[in-house]
Amino acid sequence: MHTFRPITLGALVIALAALPALAQTPTATLTGRVTSSDGQPLSGVTVSANSPALQGTRTTLTSNAGDYHLPFLPPGDYSMRFELGGFATEEREARAPLGQTTSVDATMILEAVSEAIVVTASFEAISSTSQAATTYEKDLVDKLPVGRTIREAVLLAPGAAASGPGGNISISGNMSFENLFLVNGVVVTENIRGQPFDLFIEDAIEETTISTSGISAEYGRFGGGVVNTITKSGGNEIKGSLRMSLDNQNWVAETPLTVARDDTTNETVEGTLGGWLWRDHLWFFLAGRDRGTESIAQTAVTAIPFDHVRDQQRYEGKLTGSLNPSHRFVGTYLKIDDEEQGNRFLTVLDLASLNNRQTPQDLLAFHYTGVLTSNFFVEGQYSEREFLFVNSGSKFTDLIQGTLFVDRQGRRWNSPTFCGVCRDEERSNENLLLKASYFLSTPRLGSHDIVVGYDTFNDIRAADNHQSGSDYRIVNLDTIMVGSGPSTQLFPSFIPGVTFIQWNPIFETTRGTAFNTNSVFVNDSWRVSDRLNLNLGLRYDVNDGKDAGHNKVIDDSKLSPRIGAAYDLRGGGDMMLYGSFARYVNAIANSQAGAGSAAGSPASITWFYRGPAINPDGTSQLIPTAEALQMLWDWFFSVGGTDNPDLRSISIPGGATVVGSDMKSPHTDEISIGISKRLGARGIVRADYVRREGADFYIDRRDTSIGTVQLPSGQIVDKSVIGNESDQLERVYDGLHTQVRFRISNRLEAGGTWAWSHARGTWNGETGGSGPVRSALGQYPEYRAFEQHLVRGDLDTDQRHRARLWVTWDVLSLGANRLNLSVLQNYATGQPYGAVGSVDPRPHITNTFGYRTPPASVAYHFTSPHAFRTDTITATDLALVYSFVWNAFGLERLEVLVRPAVTNVFNEDGVIGVNTTVLTRVNSTAMQAFNPFTDTPAEGVHWAKHPDFGTPSSPASFQDPRTFVVSMGLRF
Repeated sequence: MHTFRPITLGALVIALAALPALAQTPTATLTGRVTSSDGQPLSGVTVSANSPALQGTRTTLTSNAGDYHLPFLPPGDYSMRFELGGFATEEREARAPLGQTTSVDATMILEAVSEAIVVTASFEAISSTSQAATTYEKDLVDKLPVGRTIREAVLLAPGAAASGPGGNISISGNMSFENLFLVNGVVVTENIRGQPFDLFIEDAIEETTISTSGISAEYGRFGGGVVNTITKSGGNEIKGSLRMSLDNQNWVAETPLTVARDDTTNETVEGTLGGWLWRDHLWFFLAGRDRGTESIAQTAVTAIPFDHVRDQQRYEGKLTGSLNPSHRFVGTYLKIDDEEQGNRFLTVLDLASLNNRQTPQDLLAFHYTGVLTSNFFVEGQYSEREFLFVNSGSKFTDLIQGTLFVDRQGRRWNSPTFCGVCRDEERSNENLLLKASYFLSTPRLGSHDIVVGYDTFNDIRAADNHQSGSDYRIVNLDTIMVGSGPSTQLFPSFIPGVTFIQWNPIFETTRGTAFNTNSVFVNDSWRVSDRLNLNLGLRYDVNDGKDAGHNKVIDDSKLSPRIGAAYDLRGGGDMMLYGSFARYVNAIANSQAGAGSAAGSPASITWFYRGPAINPDGTSQLIPTAEALQMLWDWFFSVGGTDNPDLRSISIPGGATVVGSDMKSPHTDEISIGISKRLGARGIVRADYVRREGADFYIDRRDTSIGTVQLPSGQIVDKSVIGNESDQLERVYDGLHTQVRFRISNRLEAGGTWAWSHARGTWNGETGGSGPVRSALGQYPEYRAFEQHLVRGDLDTDQRHRARLWVTWDVLSLGANRLNLSVLQNYATGQPYGAVGSVDPRPHITNTFGYRTPPASVAYHFTSPHAFRTDTITATDLALVYSFVWNAFGLERLEVLVRPAVTNVFNEDGVIGVNTTVLTRVNSTAMQAFNPFTDTPAEGVHWAKHPDFGTPSSPASFQDPRTFVVSMGLRF
């Protein structure tokens, strides 16, 4: 991928200034109908829209049916003017939210009334179309006691919850890696786990829109929700800001497991500056952010403190320009420099598992919108984004310091995960989007906003995915801990027949993946009458994927129909009914479609350790780690090393594992119905029922019909084919999403969301470390053919109730003094977990079916997946914003502000994460074996909950404790 790398931000601005000026994206649309006082449509009305966000004034004329259409507008507040000879001029104030269509109708009266009529429209933060969407503007987010990040804005929306692995965001019940995150129209979704990159500067964010159901065919490659964020542009006035935010670990209350503290005050400094180079034609915007943090973190369980230091700088430059209001351009560049000391991956027990790494990022985008005629419009965008992992993993490759331990509870120690001295990893994308919009309006057929487009997206990953420095892991060992805190000593316990050695070699270096999704779409927003609006859309996605060896592995396509309707029950938009059907097709996950390639992909070959017991009981004279590990290696190589025929399991990409020729994208089908009610001119309330069902989940198949394959080494192993499954794997979601915003008075505003939901099925489909994963249901199915292997129940993401209610109050507005108080109340029920362990089915299979390496362990549900739940979480957050506004230094307006905020004021300490380890004969010699096909296992005999089962293991296992932060700065 070609990456644009300017030497400095100043050089960037100069370079962009030499290009055609480019406009902000994505955009908004204003549309409506103009009628006379007797209800007849008025044609030829001049409709003008003006905004500080717009260069010049956009104008159009109403059609014979009285309709007008103003697409591709930069989001913002607009003054609209309706003029026609013989009629009084009418003016409207309207809000055009990001990524939404706002209807502004007008009724004109004869010129018996001479003065202009000015109507202030209700704010449109909550959508009034079949696409359920919510917009959060910068002014509101600045006041509320939440972080000013994209994540925090998303979690204010109904249907969005931090219920994915590790607190990742799930929208409308889908897996957390299935959302689409856009910044200025550019995909900023991370390539593996699907989380948003921090490619933004908080003070530069203008607004964020979250779409949760009924989403237009213009959006694709997602299954959950679409999040659109736009940053500021310059304008005809010079505006800027400078802000410093302070935080300190001593300003954070302790959790029940907090041990280490640090009294360093960390500073985050942000600056923005925007203005004009040529009034009404060329605007600039610059932003920067610098944050350096020093804090004391601690390892899990052992509670060993360590310094966690991070130094990060972010930069943004944007040029917006237009020779005339009909043609607008924008060029955007974002860059992050990021260095981190004390990075850890998942749950680590010692300091040897930490690493120091760099993760630089950059983003470049060019966008154009054009008004070719009064009813024909075009739009185009090209973007590229790059992300690198540098030194992210172990700096040792030898068998002692470079070998990773993963104990029975999944805790890691002795060496960092991955290899930090091997090849840097790249996760990037390129995107080209072309759209054309045609507005057709007739008295008989109503008005049609017809959008057609072409969208090509390339998901790029180049990685030699070493799983450790030495390419070896020792798995299923016991960890012996002596002492506590900084003096803790760790010793391994290697048990013959239980502990196993895992080798993850990479036999072929990567050439980089190229998973292209080429899409065409058409969407018709049809205003059938003053009361009925239809949305008819169809998207066609074609996946053309090459793996890391540049072998074509994906060639599939799917149609995504999107149909929606909105009906105005009373006229005037007072009460609306909505309904929609949609199919959302995900992009192919490169970690799954690329798993059949040997290039860059680790094999997984495991052997049981059958040497002498080392530290078997943890009570006698303990052998130190390095010496114990050397004893293990001495035994391993004495029995042939990697030629040892006593295989536990084997999976070799490009050999034993291949991608099926019929592999396709997972998809989600959705039905939604909703209703909204305007609360006079001061607010709106909306409720949507959403039902979703997933299909075509990723699965590994290894059965008697597939057979075996001979590896280059001469070994004959069972072949595995990666494909899709819908019949036995299930995900179903029902949700009621409600939201309200209401301006009680000019000083007092309230709002909130509440969602009831139920996510259930047989397949969770993701982990925090890997993102999307494949089901093992099709691997040796005869060995999994017992009832307790695949159990239907509540999914891990299930969170039955979630509510966030807020009030913001302008307490003081006296002269130059301003004071705002905001309160946010949070409520979320706990998430489910069950007792799931592993059993060895091999001794109970009389017919081996000719398999070469049948599984030594498969999952067994000893309880339902929702037998237990974490705590219900409640928290009250407060923020104050004091500002002093005056004219100074020749500026029209200078505002100095201070913003203290406290989250979780009452320091509630609900548990959000627990130990779920279950002991069986597979991982504990104290348990008795049983036949999973015929026996009913007894707790305490055949299985047992680990002594720590259901208990928190680290400070991160609790909700965020009471936290105080303060920011101060100035705006002009």
